[in-house]
Amino acid sequence: MDVSHKMDFASLIMRRIIILPTLKYFMNIGNLLNKYPMKTKIEIKTVYGSLLFEFEKENNTVKDTVIEAVKTGADLRGADLAGAYLRGADLTGADLTGADLRGADLRGADLAGAYLTGADSNLVIIKKAVVFTGLYKYVVIPFVTEEDEKYVKMGCFTRKLTEWESDFWNNNNEFPNDNSEKSKLRMFAFNTAKAWFEITK
Repeated sequence: MDVSHKMDFASLIMRRIIILPTLKYFMNIGNLLNKYPMKTKIEIKTVYGSLLFEFEKENNTVKDTVIEAVKTGADLRGADLAGAYLRGADLTGADLTGADLRGADLRGADLAGAYLTGADSNLVIIKKAVVFTGLYKYVVIPFVTEEDEKYVKMGCFTRKLTEWESDFWNNNNEFPNDNSEKSKLRMFAFNTAKAWFEITK
């Protein structure tokens, strides 16, 4: 056996000596993590960055944190929930006034009794609602209040159905009435909301 072969053999032995204890070390860490799972703390902040609520538990999610916030009566006004996965969440009684729900997955979420602010700045309580996503750029939430008023939330605008019908093109900067695809999709989303009112009346 020449010198180079001796060196290769010696290197292989050294690698085995180093690698085996290292593997055992990481396996032990993995076993400890499984035995003592780490808790995750998630914070809900306002759109301006102020802390509204925080919750910590094992395998925590944003959905779990929001549900816990609602259960404990936390103030979620102005909450930054953009992009949050809240499908099927029980949001009954939640005050979502001013909350950023852009891109949030609210399919199947229970919004009965939740609070939103209408265009006239009056706080309204939801009796029944549905959440549509993927119709156009923003979330669409048609809902009926406890006073049987019909509202539609499209993006950051929450207005009575009659207000939308009399002045639909209220956002000329982003959605001008120019027959563009994005404007057509916005109208399609609104018509879908109107159809929901007809089906559920």
